[in-house]
Amino acid sequence: MAIGPNERVIREAVFDKPQLITYHWFGLFVLSAFCVFLPLTIPAGIVYVFILGRMIDSWSCTLTNRALHVKKGVFVKTEKTIPLDKITDLSMVQGPIMRRFGLFKVSVETAGQSSAQGGHLVSLIGITDTEGFRLEVLEQRDLITCGEQPGLPSPALPEPTPVAADGGMTEALLVEIRDGIGRMEEQLQRIAEKG
Repeated sequence: MAIGPNERVIREAVFDKPQLITYHWFGLFVLSAFCVFLPLTIPAGIVYVFILGRMIDSWSCTLTNRALHVKKGVFVKTEKTIPLDKITDLSMVQGPIMRRFGLFKVSVETAGQSSAQGGHLVSLIGITDTEGFRLEVLEQRDLITCGEQPGLPSPALPEPTPVAADGGMTEALLVEIRDGIGRMEEQLQRIAEKG
């Protein structure tokens, strides 16, 4: 996976391969219950488990300080780099069968993504400690969008408004507010006269 020279790996997702295989095997078993040719589903299941194992081994998801790098595919390889500042949310879904196997599906939602499409940019199933991984991605995203980077100084905050000892605003501040409102009224009058 191509990680940029200025990127630092924060976390590598680990997939729960045994649970994923069991989950998919269960789905194949349920499907084969409705099949007329049950003897053909057993060899198909063995091939399915072999291919599924290779598919899961091909998955990787790396969180860096700038992006989420996802790689999938045995026959058709797909690599996606999602900048953290474009991620709006990581949704977690767990259906009843997934709950039985302790699995979650995580979908990455990004800014500018059309929800009418119904699809997500990236969907991953079976990450161990899914909630911890999700929270770590969102925390890193928040650091990026707030302009803070670990090891770099935080952006300067504006000076607090002076407050009198009795809890009220100082008279100087009230005068400044009154003058500002007066200037806005003058501007509005000029605009109204021109229009």
